[in-house]
Amino acid sequence: MLGDRKARALMIIIEKMIAGILQEYASLGEAIFKLFELAKKIYQARTEDEFQVAVSELGYSPETFRPPAVTKGVRIVKTVPVQIGGGRTTDQIVADARKLEGKNRPGYINPDITQKNMPSGNGHKRTVVVEFFEFDHDPTTDEVRARCEEPGYGYSTYEDGLRFQEDRPEDQRERSHVFIPENPWCGAGGDPRALDLWGDAGARGLDLFCCGLGVRWGRDCLFARRRYLP
Repeated sequence: MLGDRKARALMIIIEKMIAGILQEYASLGEAIFKLFELAKKIYQARTEDEFQVAVSELGYSPETFRPPAVTKGVRIVKTVPVQIGGGRTTDQIVADARKLEGKNRPGYINPDITQKNMPSGNGHKRTVVVEFFEFDHDPTTDEVRARCEEPGYGYSTYEDGLRFQEDRPEDQRERSHVFIPENPWCGAGGDPRALDLWGDAGARGLDLFCCGLGVRWGRDCLFARRRYLP
């Protein structure tokens, strides 16, 4: 996830610039110019080697910007086809969920799950393949993202999750099903949110949960990713 580590390195540079401005040291102009040049090198890095050379000038430990280790202890649990698109919006999906009767009716739907925040229905009707995987430990969001970025795979979407819970409402009674999009919607506090489909024997819910890079998830969760067929 070179993009995430580029962003972290650039934020460090910005913090240094702000600190320099506040201190008003004599060589402010030259120092800020050097930081801008370094930021450009980091932004333009196209390979891991170019990136490591650029961030070495920051004076931080190389481990700060090492790519995440290959995740071990991951198991594919199930693969499910999900139909998306066709103009059916998130608001319509939520409205239909509220009309359900009996145990399939969600006991809770997060009010931020709306067409404005998480649009659905774009494009013609089509089927995507969603694969669910689990860890043998409590994973971080970084680990989940790394699995979504493996060759032949991609990030699942909010729409994938909302349509999945319609087709298979019983699944989330077994354990939480988590959908972390590539570019998550952020709440009022600025934190990115994943769609969390949770449930138990008596209820189920459609909720949002913070999915910042350092967030750690329970090993009982199932995580979704798109599988692209050859």
